[in-house]
Amino acid sequence: MSERERGFTLIELLVSLAILAIALAVLMGAISSALDTTRNSRDEVLASSLVQSLLARAGTERHLVPGRAEGTYTNGFRWQLAVEPYGTNGDTLAWHINAYRVSATVSWNGGTRALTALRLAPAPSP
Repeated sequence: MSERERGFTLIELLVSLAILAIALAVLMGAISSALDTTRNSRDEVLASSLVQSLLARAGTERHLVPGRAEGTYTNGFRWQLAVEPYGTNGDTLAWHINAYRVSATVSWNGGTRALTALRLAPAPSP
């Protein structure tokens, strides 16, 4: 093998290493982006589930009393439940039922999920 052939092989090796380095950099960027998207999707699905659960428990596990309650889940997500009277007509007293607008909100560093529903509860005895 001549001197010229050995030098050409070294240049080929350097070029192939440069191409490999560029390809790995692009691949790592794509993997990082995919992991971020997966984490964001997981957080959004979890928040949606938590806000639905919070709203479903309102009026069953937690009495409907006008006002606000808030707290933090163990995973760091924050929740807020707001209960306010809905309507003030005479039908409420005739039927002995109160209507409440219940708003549940779950928030985290990446966003917020909120749901609102109308709930009925027995009117307090006079």
